[in-house]
Amino acid sequence: MEFLRRVVHFLTNICYLLIIIYGLLCVPMILGYKPLVVLTGSMEPTYKVGSVLYYHQVNESDLDVDDVITFNYKDLVITHRIYEINGDEYVTKGDANNAPDPVPITKENILGKVSNIRIPLLGYYVSFINQHLYVIGVVVLILVSEFLLNNVRTFDIKKNRKDERNGLRK
Repeated sequence: MEFLRRVVHFLTNICYLLIIIYGLLCVPMILGYKPLVVLTGSMEPTYKVGSVLYYHQVNESDLDVDDVITFNYKDLVITHRIYEINGDEYVTKGDANNAPDPVPITKENILGKVSNIRIPLLGYYVSFINQHLYVIGVVVLILVSEFLLNNVRTFDIKKNRKDERNGLRK
């Protein structure tokens, strides 16, 4: 039983660490920044695959050539650099791409400007958790097990009967 407690306690500490890391990744959201995970190498070396980036809404007048923006294109969310501005259209380009994106975007497509906040590698963790929600159930199971193992008391029925026969009551 003691071995089981130690294993569950160890797993509980790992769960707490994972919860704290995920929580810290959400802190910039309080300030209006939205997180995203870099899934492709189109912006390398500026943003490596697996990084977490944050973007925030800005006025169109705050956008200039060379700003990195996040935008919708069809059903995709893309983060590229503004390569050229032609009136109401923005031509974008990934830093690792040889040519600009073939279709310009408009202000309606722009979700926001990418901030200087970036966290390398943690995007792999965020993607894994978001794609495997059963992990949350496993974490809850481990935390409940830790609680039960540390707070539920066992007692020996034979010992209690023997104590009652001898006139001892607790």
